[in-house]
Amino acid sequence: MKSLKSILALSFLFLTATSSLVCSDGLELKDFKEDVVKTVVVSPNGAANFKTIQEAIDYIPSGNQDWIKIILSPGIYNEKIVIPKEKQKIIMQGNNASEVILQYNDAGLSSSSGPIIVNAEYFAAINITFKNANFSKSTPIIPKKEVNVAPSIILMADKAWFYGCNFISVQDTLADYRGRHYFKNCYIEGAIDFIWGMGQSIYQNCVIYVRGRTSKRGRMLRGFITAQGRESEQDTSGFVFNNCVIIGNGMASLGRAYRGYSRVVFYKTNMSNVIVPQGWDAWGQKGHEDKITFAEVKCTGEGANKEKRVKWEKNLTDKEIDFLIHPKTFIDEDGWMGSLPSSLVSLL
Repeated sequence: MKSLKSILALSFLFLTATSSLVCSDGLELKDFKEDVVKTVVVSPNGAANFKTIQEAIDYIPSGNQDWIKIILSPGIYNEKIVIPKEKQKIIMQGNNASEVILQYNDAGLSSSSGPIIVNAEYFAAINITFKNANFSKSTPIIPKKEVNVAPSIILMADKAWFYGCNFISVQDTLADYRGRHYFKNCYIEGAIDFIWGMGQSIYQNCVIYVRGRTSKRGRMLRGFITAQGRESEQDTSGFVFNNCVIIGNGMASLGRAYRGYSRVVFYKTNMSNVIVPQGWDAWGQKGHEDKITFAEVKCTGEGANKEKRVKWEKNLTDKEIDFLIHPKTFIDEDGWMGSLPSSLVSLL
């Protein structure tokens, strides 16, 4: 397998750069009014304010109303972190995602395994790798017996934002469990349901890497990129992938229906041949496919050939697509993104 750094370098040749002063959804510098009031530094060798990330989280007062930045020095942080709901407005930032690795060897539970659980609103992370180390010694093609539920992050709250982060595991990698979230220029790796949950999220300019896995007899097994859990027509949740890239060394469906009204849309995404021809799986919702919203719009690449796609894939109107792909309408209708610090505007 190519190194993570080389994969990212190749993949982002497909992606579109964003202006440093005007965001892709129309937000401008004047829209951002709050700023960071305090910064602390964490280093695993102890040459900082704190030695562990959890110590820095514990330091933040409950009911915090001001943005606090936690700078992570280069290193591997082997710890299990919980951010309680009363500790809002936290920014965790590294200088380079390949040098700042937050990991933990913990598998088996989709709601609590892994290195970090975010229960607080207004959480931001920049240039950090979140990794479930349970598979750190696996070969590029993973034997079926080694696959287990192993999140790299669990998002349990509304209003989270990620830039330049890596999420690495095999099954249930990114637990986009609940709330509105925005991911930009991120890398997400896994094999089974590795972007899953009931979240309402936009993935902008992200790289999705499908890991290969084999049966006991060595046969390549199909994986699933998404498992989204929208539960009704009134449920506003869904996963939207805008201008992303899908690559890998395995094969996978774009998604399977985790709940009855599952909603996943890929827009202007470049898909390699890792995507299986049928594209999607109704899973436990067979016979009720009319309630599922799985769609691909203006996608490119060998894997985007729709000739053999499932017949029940949705054809969305231009108005529906326009609503879903823009943060202002899909995830920022109340303007929460405008409360992010102005110092982050160039990254949006």
